[in-house]
Amino acid sequence: MGEEIAISLKNVSKCFKRYDRPVDRLKEILLPNKSYAQEFWALRDISFEIMKGDTIGIIGRNGAGKSTLLQMICGTLTPTSGKVQVNGRVAALLELGAGFNPEFTGRENVYMNGAIMGLSRTEVDERFDNVAAFADIKDFIDQPVKTYSSGMYVRLAFASAIHVDPDILIVDEALAVGDMFFQAKCMSRMRRMTESGVTVLFVSHDTSSVKGLCQRGVFLENGELKKIGKASEVVAIYISLMHGEINQELKKHSAIEEESIRERNQDINTISPKFLTSNIFVSLDKEIQFPDNIHRYGDGGVRILDVKLINSNQNITNSLEFNEKYSIQVSLRFEISLPSFCVGYSFRDLKGQQVVGSVTTVENVSLPPVLAGDTYIVEINGINPLHAGTYTMAVGVEQPVVLNQQHIIMDVIEEVIVFQVKWPEDTRIRFPSMVYIKNDFSVLKA
Repeated sequence: MGEEIAISLKNVSKCFKRYDRPVDRLKEILLPNKSYAQEFWALRDISFEIMKGDTIGIIGRNGAGKSTLLQMICGTLTPTSGKVQVNGRVAALLELGAGFNPEFTGRENVYMNGAIMGLSRTEVDERFDNVAAFADIKDFIDQPVKTYSSGMYVRLAFASAIHVDPDILIVDEALAVGDMFFQAKCMSRMRRMTESGVTVLFVSHDTSSVKGLCQRGVFLENGELKKIGKASEVVAIYISLMHGEINQELKKHSAIEEESIRERNQDINTISPKFLTSNIFVSLDKEIQFPDNIHRYGDGGVRILDVKLINSNQNITNSLEFNEKYSIQVSLRFEISLPSFCVGYSFRDLKGQQVVGSVTTVENVSLPPVLAGDTYIVEINGINPLHAGTYTMAVGVEQPVVLNQQHIIMDVIEEVIVFQVKWPEDTRIRFPSMVYIKNDFSVLKA
């Protein structure tokens, strides 16, 4: 394996045997030519390489094979077929409950974990105070681990893992049981570790965390590798699949949609949409050719024909200044009749994280019933609050089932426009955050 490769998997598969009765396992031992087991393939023919210093997010629904994959990389499971190679010291925080002896105290488990990782007692002595400070479980460090809450357990487990100077850090979904402060502290530490060259494998259902922390993503589905690539692209494919299944579930209960949505629209304080610009910039008669590499998904019934970003001078643009007024125009053609619809947008950073955005229902804009064949233009007007940099825009059309809680995704286009935000020349207007919000400051000499 090359010196720059941290982890290599070649045609890796893992099969578990399931028996209806315990006696069937004994029968199979006594009669080796006959099988009494049902085979369950947790992973099938997985191949990819992870370079040193990479940060990889692994996503997929429960049962997709994520934990099995991590356990094989850690060496606690062996593949049924294929080859796993790991180059470097691995520290792992897998499922809650693994790795610590519940009868030992937290202190004893820290020393045992260090010994397993090849550290001498002197080396653990040098690290112990930092482990205890990061875990911040105070006097419980000298109590048996079996008395710990799940949050205390994961605090100590993570603190132990990061202080053994690993080359590879593997973090499963155990972090989800920690409180918000601890999760933020863990994410910050993992970022610093990646900057210092540590390879990180991170499993989470929080797609925003995966996009924010990871360079690349791996999407597993039913034990198979569905996609590996840029984290934001992998997450987009995963989200579109999940939305597709959510759509199908919502459609099972669609009989009440038309009347219930009309009633809800009457109950909220709505305003009618109106155009604030004088020109129409989007195509109305045919769909434009969107870039080939954008990600588009939805159940259909409506097509986004065109999207344009318009600056304060009423010109189509891919560049805005801070605090500049802008408009977004979206043209839509409906292929089915609907009792209502809503349109939303988001500005995202280059990692795919949503920075700002909104949807018509949030703004209490009530959009009318539509008929098949109708064409509509939706205009969004705002003032740019973004820090200088490169951003992408996503737009989407949805059918509300429960307002702002359950919507059927009809057509979504991500990265439909890439645009730049420029700093104003006046340095007094520059600010340190990604988004600017007006504040009032008061100063009083005491």
